[in-house]
Amino acid sequence: MPTKQLSFGDERIQVCLKDNNSAVSLTLTDRLTGREWKSSLLALEVCDRMQERVERRMEFRTLIFESTGQGAHVTLRDVFRGVTVGLWLSVANGELSVLSPPAEVDEADPALYRVYTVDLLPELMRCGADGVLLIPVNTGTLCRPAKKSRCADRFLIYGEQERWELVPTTPVCGVQTPQGGLVCLAVQGACDTWCSVSTDGKGNGQIGMGAMLRRGWIDPVDWGQRELIFMPLEPQNDLVLGAAKRLRRHVREDLGKPTLAERAAESPQVAYQNSAYTMKLFYGIQNQGIMMYGKKKDPNKPLYQPVMTFAQAGENLKRLKAAGVERIYTQQVGWNTRGHDGDWPTRFPIEQRAGGERGFRELIALGNALGYHMTVHDNCASACFNSPDFNPEYVITDMWGEPKVVGFWGGGIKGTHWGLSLPSERIEAHMRFLKEVGCTGMYYLDGIGNPLYVNYHHKHKGPRSHHARGINRYLETAKRLFGAVQTEMGFLYCAVVADGLCTGGSDWHQSLCKPEWPITALLDQRVPVWELALHGLVTRENCDLSWEGVLDTVLFADKPRDEWSASPGVMPVLDDLRIAKIKAKYDLCIERYGHLLQQELTSWSLPADGVQRTTFEDGTEVIADKKAGELLVNGKRVECPVVLKVKDNKE
Repeated sequence: MPTKQLSFGDERIQVCLKDNNSAVSLTLTDRLTGREWKSSLLALEVCDRMQERVERRMEFRTLIFESTGQGAHVTLRDVFRGVTVGLWLSVANGELSVLSPPAEVDEADPALYRVYTVDLLPELMRCGADGVLLIPVNTGTLCRPAKKSRCADRFLIYGEQERWELVPTTPVCGVQTPQGGLVCLAVQGACDTWCSVSTDGKGNGQIGMGAMLRRGWIDPVDWGQRELIFMPLEPQNDLVLGAAKRLRRHVREDLGKPTLAERAAESPQVAYQNSAYTMKLFYGIQNQGIMMYGKKKDPNKPLYQPVMTFAQAGENLKRLKAAGVERIYTQQVGWNTRGHDGDWPTRFPIEQRAGGERGFRELIALGNALGYHMTVHDNCASACFNSPDFNPEYVITDMWGEPKVVGFWGGGIKGTHWGLSLPSERIEAHMRFLKEVGCTGMYYLDGIGNPLYVNYHHKHKGPRSHHARGINRYLETAKRLFGAVQTEMGFLYCAVVADGLCTGGSDWHQSLCKPEWPITALLDQRVPVWELALHGLVTRENCDLSWEGVLDTVLFADKPRDEWSASPGVMPVLDDLRIAKIKAKYDLCIERYGHLLQQELTSWSLPADGVQRTTFEDGTEVIADKKAGELLVNGKRVECPVVLKVKDNKE
């Protein structure tokens, strides 16, 4: 049979599809540069239950090959396995969209063959030794294929528990060559999207994304649409900036996230938090679990380790106010039964060893009177197996029918709730009580923004995307009751809902990636895709009280944060030196340069080794030279406060 061909495009890109009877290929031409990008249309990973293996299929019979005007509809079948997949392609505004509806994935004999993954345009994004790949690990990581050994790996966007250290926060990847580049963005179905990356040992590299339907035979399938967008880049365009700004447009236009300035205009809680120093006030913890590894246990002392009472916290807040720290957004940590990450979901009675409900009410009233915003560190998602309120009907179940284990903290071994199954009263009741106690300000939910899980529960079974929906249910409830919400990790699925975050990824996370993982060898340089995409839309925090911490905070206009208690053993003690350092950082990062927090970050570069430069939408330029310990804002040197040069016992 003769080869069939379809072409479509716009002023920027031209797409040509060819059907050669055993496969369909695609050529994408960037009209601006003349660069051609070529790939097979798709590859399928199909599980053969008889042979207990997953096979990659790239040869198909074409059932439908038709034009749709500005695109095409193609349906392909693996005849032997009885598997059929349909794709819709279209071009608009200089971008190629590839849509994979799960409704067009047909399995004739699902007792024998099931589709695990649909890889879309798997060879399209390639480069040689003169190119670079953008991998969506952490805040974004560059890979230079030159001199790399043969290596291949893949991971799910928004993470997998077995390699949580990768922290893949954003659904965007890319490639750049001297002839031009491409950015790929998952605009639908990101919760179940693979990113694959490889090098061939000859200086060439490849990256791409695919729609994951299942990781295991019994996995539930998300029937939502899966869509990837491919956008060309000119040779002179920066890959990091190009990917970040395309992601930002998706977050603003498709997902509807407002700016921090817009949120501040409608939420007094957001407005206050954006101009305040975040502080976690730490009261106590059970001496067990991950956080307490390395801490000596004294058999003559109780398991509970107190480090501050509510009364002591109140006195410390007075000291901070007297020192001139005018705005503080506080999160009480360990106010609940058995302290930090204690018997969640049990919260009450409020921990008596810290001062009980009466002491807590007095602390909240005092903080409010000082003009501070007082809230709590809460964990809607956590479900400790020993908790009096643990209910296996509401937690995620593993494939063996047991509650899924996700951690070991002060409250013991814990699972995690399936947010879509929890009754509204289980989520809201404690929040309403804390509001009545007097808690004000942006509510904080910890332990959220973690890797997504499949739930195999007999009644509440669901895919990863449903886990994300449940997490956002907690965030949306807290936002409705308290006016604003902050959470821990910056995975995009929850960053869109949250007003504030602790982190979007860090050097520390990347340092934990194990050398035996293939992908670790491909991680050359962490880059701020996350920051360039989300700055001015959600806050991020910096907890470093050193001068280097100030450099980082001003460079990216982050919010300063600190954690303290009254006694040593878990967190730093709030002594006079620490207060002086906090005041110095407050003056620089909030009073002097805090206005940058609500602005878009417009550029980032590395002008020299150890030097970073950022610019903001009002034209402000920040240069941080960590080697020289210098900070310049709009060309003027910022002096390091003397107190930040003083070392304390923790440094």
